[in-house]
Amino acid sequence: MRTLTFNYSLANFSLFPKGILPFLDNSIFAISISRVNLILIVIMISALIGLGIYFAWKNKNLKENVFILEDKILALELDKEKAERAFKSRNEFLSTVSHELRTPLNAIIGITHLLIEDNPKKAQENYLTSLQFSGEYLLDFINQILEYNKLESGHFQVENSNFSIFELAKKIEKSLIAQAKSKNDSLQFEVDSEIPNNLIGDHVKLSQILLNLITNAIKFTENGEVKVAIKLLSINKHVVFIYFEVTDTGIGIPEDKLEAVFESFSQGSVEINRKYGGTGLGLNIVKKLVEILGGKIKLESKMGHGTTFSFVLNFSIGDEIPFSEEKKYDPSKLADKKILLVEDNKINQMVISKMLENKKMICSIAETGEEGVELAKNKNYDLILMDIHLPGISGTTATENIRTFDKETPIVALTAISLDENREMLLSFGMNEVITKPFNPEDFYRIIAEKAKMN
Repeated sequence: MRTLTFNYSLANFSLFPKGILPFLDNSIFAISISRVNLILIVIMISALIGLGIYFAWKNKNLKENVFILEDKILALELDKEKAERAFKSRNEFLSTVSHELRTPLNAIIGITHLLIEDNPKKAQENYLTSLQFSGEYLLDFINQILEYNKLESGHFQVENSNFSIFELAKKIEKSLIAQAKSKNDSLQFEVDSEIPNNLIGDHVKLSQILLNLITNAIKFTENGEVKVAIKLLSINKHVVFIYFEVTDTGIGIPEDKLEAVFESFSQGSVEINRKYGGTGLGLNIVKKLVEILGGKIKLESKMGHGTTFSFVLNFSIGDEIPFSEEKKYDPSKLADKKILLVEDNKINQMVISKMLENKKMICSIAETGEEGVELAKNKNYDLILMDIHLPGISGTTATENIRTFDKETPIVALTAISLDENREMLLSFGMNEVITKPFNPEDFYRIIAEKAKMN
């Protein structure tokens, strides 16, 4: 085979005629261009193949990451569902426990009241007073658990109504003065006279806040002072801003525990819990209630020199409320009143009927909602006391049934109020008032005197 060797220039190659050389030069140039194109095409194809392989690999990793992410999201959703179920179970458990404890506690407080009224011997009086104190302490404990449970689960409502800050302060002072004296403390209230006597707000939650703070101050103070200051900060045509402060000269709080005291079930130390008792929920409840009402609780304390809690709340200005003394019931208005008690618990039947009979009222008893409806249909009563949790139809359903044929007879709910109940909800079924078990006997008689039919 013959091999052709190309020199630098084809013009020097004598094998070809001169006329054909330009054509060959162009052809070789074309061949050179084709080779470059071929190389470029090969490179581009290789690059595309490489990119395809790369994106396929990326896509595979992406799919794997998506699957991993989906698994993690699913795991988080399952964890969330478990947490929600656990939270709901805990709330239901606390609600059930606090509700169930109220029923026997109502019997303890009620029977103690009856025994104290029955002219006991001097020695027995001391025992009964101790029993009464223990019952009230346990009731406060249960109330705090129920209140904490409601706040945690969101089962609360801000209920605005007209009230007087002066009367509210007077009632709180009166209810706590004996407790302060038992610790040899002076309890002082200072209410700014410039505050309008016609505020609109949730006075029930405000009372809870002040009662918790003052009770706490008294508990940790001995032979000292507890001062409550309620001052006007500013006022315009429709809104008033009020500063609240509770100061004591008690044991104080260590600096490193100032934030912890607002946590659930916290009392600073085991020693404090053993010495002073309590649930450790009071200040946590106070903090949540103040925030619900639009304020922020502040705390200042020094070990051995006492503690100050303060907060600011605003209230609307409503209709003028005349000053009035605390309402007293007239026992003579209770005599001969015909009362229907719808209650399934035998002990509560005994206690409540005895309390009614002690004030010369006439008591009939129905053990079920159906029986209560039938008695209300066939007899005239001055007032119906309706338990909510009954065998068969509930107290609310029984009330609705009674209201189909009787719009006049007052119906008062008797309930160891649970997580899903509130006063407004019960009133919406046609009830006229709510008495929460365990109840204060004087409040019990006062409500009956106010609500019973007039002869």
